[in-house]
Amino acid sequence: MTISQRRQRTRSALQDAALTVFARRGVAGASIEEICEEGGFTRGAFYSNYATKDELVLALIDEEFALAVAGASDLKDRLDGDPDRPTARGRAISGAEAGDGDTADSPAAQRDVLRHALEQFRFPFSSTPTRIIAMRDIEVHSLRHPELRMRLDDVTRTHKERLYTMVSDILTHYGARSTVPLRTLVDICHSCYDTAAKDAVVAHPDADTVDVDRSMLLTVLVSFVEFPEDCGSTDSAPS
Repeated sequence: MTISQRRQRTRSALQDAALTVFARRGVAGASIEEICEEGGFTRGAFYSNYATKDELVLALIDEEFALAVAGASDLKDRLDGDPDRPTARGRAISGAEAGDGDTADSPAAQRDVLRHALEQFRFPFSSTPTRIIAMRDIEVHSLRHPELRMRLDDVTRTHKERLYTMVSDILTHYGARSTVPLRTLVDICHSCYDTAAKDAVVAHPDADTVDVDRSMLLTVLVSFVEFPEDCGSTDSAPS
């Protein structure tokens, strides 16, 4: 194992330990000593990777948004290489052949396409209560500390810009476009994910992992995505 690999392994282990402590005590109540003890590391190991606890918090947020970007990028790459990707019209043709009478403009055809997109999006819809609780506490903690909030916004800004572009491309691949600015659509979906994740923890607080329900996300997409005939040559709603 190279030095770089060992360093990354240590950073990942420290992040996992921090999530556990943050979920148990909150960010404000967590000490660096407790994080080190949870992960089996010395203070020296911590400070060789993170200058402060806030730096560790920033790394966790960076990883969270990077996962979303990676999921969108993966889906876009797979769609780029798939000439048989489903569109509302493709779904309608298949439905007509099966005799169910759907048209390209029917809610059933469009809902099926959007459901397919969600199913293909490789984001951690299965997560741990510990991670979900810790990430929610980080959000609340940052609201009490404006300087940290500004740094979190800086960390996520680049990720979000990439995400907006990829979501636009993905919708175009599916023969669809957003009826609202993409930033609005993505932000609403993010809020829905947070709510669904919280509900999953409330329903199964002692579970090792919980599945985050995607039905609210599907409802949002059905409400704010359309399938115009000229979508292949038309951009999504301006950001």
